[in-house]
Amino acid sequence: MWLVVYLVGALAIRAQESTQPLPEVTEHAEIRYMPLARQARIQGQVHLQITTDGHTVTGVAVKDGHPLLSQAAVENVRTWKFVEHAPGSFDVTFKFHFLDDDRVTFLQQPGIVEAVASPEGGIYHYTLPEQWNAHIRNAQGTIDTPLTLWTYHTSESEIDGYTTGPQGQERAIRNSHITGDMPGFDATVDDKYGQRLKFSVIGKMTGDKIRGVFLNYWGVGGTWTAERVTKAVSAVSQSPRFAQTSITATDVTYHDYVGYPWFANQAGIQGDVQLRVSTDYSDIVSNVEVESGNPFLVRSALGNLRTWRFRDRTQRTFEVTYSYRLMDSKVEFLKNPGVVDVGATPPPVEPNYSGVVDPDPLEIWQAELTSARGDVRATVDMGMSSQYDALEGYVIGPEGKKKEIWATHQDHDMLGFDMTVTGPEGKPLNISLLGKKIRNKITGVFLDYAGTAGTWTAIRQASQDTSTR
Repeated sequence: MWLVVYLVGALAIRAQESTQPLPEVTEHAEIRYMPLARQARIQGQVHLQITTDGHTVTGVAVKDGHPLLSQAAVENVRTWKFVEHAPGSFDVTFKFHFLDDDRVTFLQQPGIVEAVASPEGGIYHYTLPEQWNAHIRNAQGTIDTPLTLWTYHTSESEIDGYTTGPQGQERAIRNSHITGDMPGFDATVDDKYGQRLKFSVIGKMTGDKIRGVFLNYWGVGGTWTAERVTKAVSAVSQSPRFAQTSITATDVTYHDYVGYPWFANQAGIQGDVQLRVSTDYSDIVSNVEVESGNPFLVRSALGNLRTWRFRDRTQRTFEVTYSYRLMDSKVEFLKNPGVVDVGATPPPVEPNYSGVVDPDPLEIWQAELTSARGDVRATVDMGMSSQYDALEGYVIGPEGKKKEIWATHQDHDMLGFDMTVTGPEGKPLNISLLGKKIRNKITGVFLDYAGTAGTWTAIRQASQDTSTR
């Protein structure tokens, strides 16, 4: 939301008072919203009557308004200084209220689409998208697919990206996680027959290569590799070439809503994307050249531009600028006569948790892992939590000591997680596992943090009380 304070100065039309305009304000302090009122999301109007000596405010009377809002209004008008005028009394109205945080202006100026949003934050470091060529192999053959990945940091390291389909469509990866140089995610790709298949993959990244294992949603495993195609580029930055044809809102009969991209908002990315666009005797875009812009903003702009439909089926070339702006404050003092516009983002609403939810009972699984390093046995206490809708659990070590599993996800009967076990050499071994659960058995593949692959199975043990965590 935008928090907007409107200040309207005007003469009160009273039987006992004369009508005269509010004198021009030559000096004033910054208008601040009272923190407590902002936290409590208090809004409303404050009506004041101010008295002047011809230069400054000598008296203020509060006619009505919430005390916290009145305090802010009174403190501010006491700082006002005016051009020389006849002393008198004037009515002033402060209007405090919230407006929607996002706004879009679509081609109100020819060739410019502007998206404005309140910054959310949360991402304090990120890498730019990088292109990879991925190869997925098993007994049925090899599937090649373009893969785009980037990493970012919130409270922990994250990885995101997408595969590219045969028609150039983006298919977002899911259930993604990364620990050090060990990425994992679910991806959708097409095989050579045009069938769309889902895969869970884990890998170890070394330089410009990733090597790992996968399990498809049929429970069939295999290996995969990927080679980095291009290093990340901060932005395309050619000198803009301006076309002769301008484009206005009346030329476009349809377009999707222009939203501020989530990632860019969280990472504080803003700026312009300049595009050179062509149409070819149709009502859709035929070609786009990116002239400049941050890759995350470019991706958003291109996605929106592909939804445009034009009124005339003519051949044309034109420039479009998508302008992305993050605003956490805005002040326009008397830009319009008698109006002060102060914008700010209100504090986030904190969830109100009440009550205690009992933990769901976990299930004990006896796992056996086999790789070139040797065989490993592990007892895992895990299950789905209805409270958090996520897979959780522990590895039960000697003397009942528990080590929590991490990087967990579950999609129906497909699951994945990382855990630490005692390796064949008696040392701790970190591994990433993928599995398919069928009734009381899990079968899958794993990759240890050194890059050694293997297979594993787990059998559910007889039910017993595992509620103590």
